[in-house]
Amino acid sequence: MAVCEIWDVRGRLDHPIDYAENPEKTANPKYTEDDLQAMVDVMEYATNKDKTEQRFFVTGVNCDPTTARDEMMITKAGWSDTSEIVCYHGFQSFKHGEVTPEQAHEVGVKLAERMWGDRFQVIVATHLNTDCLHNHFVVNSVSFADGMHYHDNKANLRLLRQRSDELCREYALSVIEHPSGKKKPYALYQAEKQGRPTRDNVARQAVDEAISKSFTLKDFDRQLAEMGYRINFDPNRKYWTIIGKGWQRPKRLYKLGEEYTNDRIMERISENSYAVKFQSFSEPQVKVYRVKGSLKNARKIGGLRGLYLHYCYKLGILPKGRKQNYARLHYLLKDDLMKMEAITQETRLLCRNHIDTAEQLCSYKGSLETEMSALLQKRKELYSKSRRTSGEEKEAVKAELSDISGRLKIIRKEVRLCEGIAARSDTLKEKLQTIRADEHEQQRKELMKNEHRRRSGRTNRQNELGGL
Repeated sequence: MAVCEIWDVRGRLDHPIDYAENPEKTANPKYTEDDLQAMVDVMEYATNKDKTEQRFFVTGVNCDPTTARDEMMITKAGWSDTSEIVCYHGFQSFKHGEVTPEQAHEVGVKLAERMWGDRFQVIVATHLNTDCLHNHFVVNSVSFADGMHYHDNKANLRLLRQRSDELCREYALSVIEHPSGKKKPYALYQAEKQGRPTRDNVARQAVDEAISKSFTLKDFDRQLAEMGYRINFDPNRKYWTIIGKGWQRPKRLYKLGEEYTNDRIMERISENSYAVKFQSFSEPQVKVYRVKGSLKNARKIGGLRGLYLHYCYKLGILPKGRKQNYARLHYLLKDDLMKMEAITQETRLLCRNHIDTAEQLCSYKGSLETEMSALLQKRKELYSKSRRTSGEEKEAVKAELSDISGRLKIIRKEVRLCEGIAARSDTLKEKLQTIRADEHEQQRKELMKNEHRRRSGRTNRQNELGGL
């Protein structure tokens, strides 16, 4: 059973350079250092020796694996290509224990030859670092034969999967005969795989909690309403739906899993007992903490750092190890559960560099961009030097280039984080103001509710209606 997918790899178009052995014949100012780096990154990932274990499992189709990037760029330059898509990155994954590494690689090479072999340059690498062996394909976006572009559309994806299935049958491997359902978004798949909160598992948490506290569907509806969800039990509809505050459209409950079908929810609610269980009161345990020093002179963190730290506390990221009931989060906070990793990284950058104001953020970003420009210029000079040298000197230049590329990767990441902070900070302020206002309103309603209960519970008070 082989699963196939492919997507485009794009580079940024910032500082134009020429990349060629002979600038006069193959100059192409459309491609930049970042475009080249995008292709280098995907090739390094695909041919990573820690994943392939043996160089035997890396093969070039219409190119040499050791010089594939240069050959692909020369092809682009020869056909005066100006597309921002530098290459395509695909994979073919096999069922656990079904193939050997040699078989997997052989199937991958044959698939590349049948799919792209007559027109495109391709790198095929077999990764052995996971339970499921899988092939990676790096495909040049431009054909060496006619200069035409490969198109990542539904027709070509169907053709890729069809040819993969044909090869699997030839090698007596299992095939998904009747695939059904839509593919889960990659970001959602990764979040669930890493145990991070998503809209679906937060909804499951809310439904589970509501079921555990309910004896009827009315109880179930009320419990979910307290957590910001609405349920539609319309008898004219085959499936019950749930919609959270701020959602664009409802979701059918059965799509959350087998435990969330109409019948199963009714069964789980009916399993709850009406019986009241009495337990003896235990003696309260009082913990005493002694704190040395005084908080009189403690400095309150404000500005961007304070904003992000407070938002992380609201999301449950801080303090570390804190157990958070995501189902009862404010609906505006639930929107950012999928962005927790980005918000965490932005918070670390602010705290690490003590950035509190927009001016400090802009200054820090400017220093990064200045350093990046200098490194790009130095790397350009080293590329030229590398082509003129050989032996130990060439290896030393390559090592220096590797260090520069590593530093550029870090700088680009921090620049993106700075841009994210600048774009997100005002939104976070508005969300916190709304959350604070909603919390005050909720507290006011609770006080009024408690006061009403207190007054209605007095038996010796005079009847305001004048009755007995």
